[in-house]
Amino acid sequence: MKEQMSGRMKRMTRIYRWVLPVIFLYITAVSFFGAGMGMKLLGNTKPDVEPMEFHVYDGADIYSSLKAHMMTWEFASDFKETNHYYFAYDVNLLPYIVQVHGDLPEKYLQIQSYLYDESEEAPEPAVFYGVSSRIEADIREYAMESYNEMWGENLVTEDNFSDYFGEYYLDTTRKPASNASETISLIFSYGFLAALAGTLLMVWKLNSRRFKISRTTLKAWTGERLLALDRQLNGASTSSYEKEQLYLTNDYIIANAEGFDIIPYEAVLRIYDTSSGTGKRLMVETKDQKYHTLAMGGRKNKDGFQELITQVKRKIEDKKEELPENILTGEYRMYPEHVEPEAILQISASLDQKPSNPFFGVIGALFASLLGVGLWVLIGQVGFVAGIAGFVMLKLALSGYQKLGGSLDKKGAVICLIITAGMITGANLLDYAVSMTRGYFQYEASLETLFYVFSNFGKLMSDMDMWRGFFIDLVIGYGLSIWSAAGAIKAILNMEK
Repeated sequence: MKEQMSGRMKRMTRIYRWVLPVIFLYITAVSFFGAGMGMKLLGNTKPDVEPMEFHVYDGADIYSSLKAHMMTWEFASDFKETNHYYFAYDVNLLPYIVQVHGDLPEKYLQIQSYLYDESEEAPEPAVFYGVSSRIEADIREYAMESYNEMWGENLVTEDNFSDYFGEYYLDTTRKPASNASETISLIFSYGFLAALAGTLLMVWKLNSRRFKISRTTLKAWTGERLLALDRQLNGASTSSYEKEQLYLTNDYIIANAEGFDIIPYEAVLRIYDTSSGTGKRLMVETKDQKYHTLAMGGRKNKDGFQELITQVKRKIEDKKEELPENILTGEYRMYPEHVEPEAILQISASLDQKPSNPFFGVIGALFASLLGVGLWVLIGQVGFVAGIAGFVMLKLALSGYQKLGGSLDKKGAVICLIITAGMITGANLLDYAVSMTRGYFQYEASLETLFYVFSNFGKLMSDMDMWRGFFIDLVIGYGLSIWSAAGAIKAILNMEK
């Protein structure tokens, strides 16, 4: 039967316990997103209020309905050519202005066709549902011009426009929010928060000191070596301090105060305690000039923790005195005797320099450099070529890589250079897109306008003949960025691997 580790050792080596909460949060996020999509596709999102009969003088933002018997061709559309304006006639042949999104449904096409071909049998009236909106100046002009052209004389003027069409039109692109719509938005918000919480928990745990110390130790102590240590841990001669998860075996100090840590007695250079506002720490310094936390406490029971410190110090000193003279004066091994040389080199390097995680390093560089993109756009909107922001972008990318990746080596620095180069192009594109959006927002400030600009960005740039200016600004931006970041770029290229 295969030998099993003790429960005590399992608790200290179980360093991936946080994975289950992360998985749970991601499953929760997916569930919320799925429920939200299901409600959006299958649920009832109709307004909860009944529409009133549309009147052109009653005011804005009233959910209304209009039963139309005929309607004209469109007389105007927005700059995106997605929302179209028509004249619709009720049973008394009074004209109304209605706005409709996209292509007309069949029921509207029938009453439109009937207006221009009276030989057809009268179709069933079509009902428009929407929200009353004030008629804007440009729509008034288009309406007057089109209506007068349709009748062949100047029937409608600025003075009598209200008599013909009133002050408000029916905007069928707007509907009052339903309870279902609010619920869907809330569900999507919960899903986003769950996904964000899962991501932050994962990043925090992977970059925590406890996890890094434990992972480094477990790289060295694997399989049979860990089982042999476990046998020592559970030996009769082991001094155990369960509350602090500190154990003094025959050959090793096993601590779990700030991560799973194993320290040979011969490696101990000195043992000492420190005090701070949060309590006391019992520490050891090893001969490789590393500092290890053995226990933390003393906030509530200062005397008890001080007694523990005294006991542990004495026992470690006693253990060191028992060691042969040649071990104390000669070389010592922080890791088991039969660990492969390559593994020892890797572990030593990880102790000298925090282990790097390229995946999270790239994520950190991307998110940090986005701040530089924002600065680039901000400076660009003032009217300057934001070359200095390229240097800031590079510094932020390097800092972000180091923060989330754990350390910054030459590979990571070169990745940050590549990310910065790409981000500069993206920042310049975003600068032009923001400028274009600001221009279009003068006509209609909405999310739909924003989507229209970004989805048709290439075509709009070509139509406005802006690509030449874009590439000139991009070349100048790269030049200024290289000039301002020359020292940092040279340092990166000269870094040792």
